[in-house]
Amino acid sequence: MNTKSVASSAFTFVASILCIVLVMRPTVVSGASMMPTLHDKDVLIVSPLAERLFQPTRGDIVTVCLSASPLCGFVFSGDTQYVKRIVAVPGDVVRYSSCNILVTTSTGREIKETQPTMSCHDRWDFKQIVLPEGMYFVAGDNRGNSLDSRYFGPVSRAQIHAKVLAQMRLTLAP
Repeated sequence: MNTKSVASSAFTFVASILCIVLVMRPTVVSGASMMPTLHDKDVLIVSPLAERLFQPTRGDIVTVCLSASPLCGFVFSGDTQYVKRIVAVPGDVVRYSSCNILVTTSTGREIKETQPTMSCHDRWDFKQIVLPEGMYFVAGDNRGNSLDSRYFGPVSRAQIHAKVLAQMRLTLAP
């Protein structure tokens, strides 16, 4: 092996690692909290770079880590990664119960929930929060079966690790 070949291989290896860490990486959905939009075992292509370059917006599907560890999302990290939808952004007023999330923007406009949710039985005991700067309210589309901001509270921008760019449902034909 000559020096040029070794240098080329090293460059390719480093570029591949940077691409996986910063640009795009696969992740697998675990559970039913995003049903019917995402299903258990769906493969997602997520981008930490897209999340860093663009302001997270209402409706984005993102990966969230409660620990805010930069290594979250990697198999070896040991952190739990959640796939959730951003339903409210800084300045929004959020009223929520076990099934319903009602959002009023800082300008007073009420946001109608447009994303599909699975059936859920509500207790109608609403709580309310005004999201401070840098905080986001995330939820699973399957409101009755989702561990999200209604339970662990709003998440910071640092806890949002990647934006979902694409989804693949891999099913085997019988």
